[in-house]
Amino acid sequence: MVKRTLYPFLFFFILVKCAYSLEADDSYIIWPKKNSIYEEKYLSLVIRKPEKVNKIVVVLNEDNIFDKNISSKTIKHENIVFFSIKLEKKGSNKIVVKGFFDKEQIFDEQIEVFLKTVLNKKYRYPPKKFKRIFFHTQKYEKLCNECHDMSVNEIKGVVFHNSEDSNCYECHKFMSSEKYMHAPAANWLCATSCHTGQVGEFNEKYKGKSKFLYEDPIEPVCLSCHEKFKSRFFSEKYRHEPVDDGRCTKCHNPHGNNDKKFLRYEVWTLCTTCHADKKNQPHVVTTFSKKAHPTRGKKDPTDPTKELTCVSCHNPHVSNNGFMLKNYGGKGMMLWCARCHKK
Repeated sequence: MVKRTLYPFLFFFILVKCAYSLEADDSYIIWPKKNSIYEEKYLSLVIRKPEKVNKIVVVLNEDNIFDKNISSKTIKHENIVFFSIKLEKKGSNKIVVKGFFDKEQIFDEQIEVFLKTVLNKKYRYPPKKFKRIFFHTQKYEKLCNECHDMSVNEIKGVVFHNSEDSNCYECHKFMSSEKYMHAPAANWLCATSCHTGQVGEFNEKYKGKSKFLYEDPIEPVCLSCHEKFKSRFFSEKYRHEPVDDGRCTKCHNPHGNNDKKFLRYEVWTLCTTCHADKKNQPHVVTTFSKKAHPTRGKKDPTDPTKELTCVSCHNPHVSNNGFMLKNYGGKGMMLWCARCHKK
């Protein structure tokens, strides 16, 4: 006979088991899990499709982004539907998935995820209900490994002749849609170059949570390829804070985007996400006409093929000069300004 003191523990165990079963069996959105945190704009949406369903509608933040008829001929697995979603909005994103049989709605399910960015304080710290949930663990990879080879089949430094040969490609191929790709991502050498499972000072709390973690700060990994920056970064007197912290990916997307240097935003927008006071307050000087030095909207006098931006005057990485000034030379501020203001 079970002792009375064990009843609360048995009841708790049954509740937990039932909750897990409901999540596993009754949830139509298999991935992502609700209240997940994302640090990159792409996510894989995996949906369990009841046999009767022949149409899936996906709504992201009230925008209908997928409305597709599906059948066993159009999907690889009869029970599973896979979509790639691009999160355009920082912060909370609501994803609604609806399943139909012709015009009859079979299910309607909603989850919320949070797109985090370290560049903006508003979106740097998600509300407490959001958690980092890693897919590449023994528990979650079971969802796919009956049909997919979830092992790493790349060899360090050896490029795939065909990207589709990479075991990572099928689920992450949407990353190749960017105009410019960082070499490790473009060549599908992700796991042996960057996502090695190692952690750093800033993400040590996640150690062992996923086999594809990356070091944070990422600087040692970046400098292992970008060797020309090694000596300069540590020889000049002043370093920009992201460089000093070794967080290259704060400004650069390590996978790729529409900028040749993989900047997360165009220069002025990128700089003013941290230096917000430069958006509205006068910069450098205010003349008798009450006009300040422009930071954009003009041609760069040192290179008329480019627009004037913050990096026309400031080095974004390191400098031997105060205020991270470029090509100062120590001959006095007025002489430095005269390189543009020749009259």
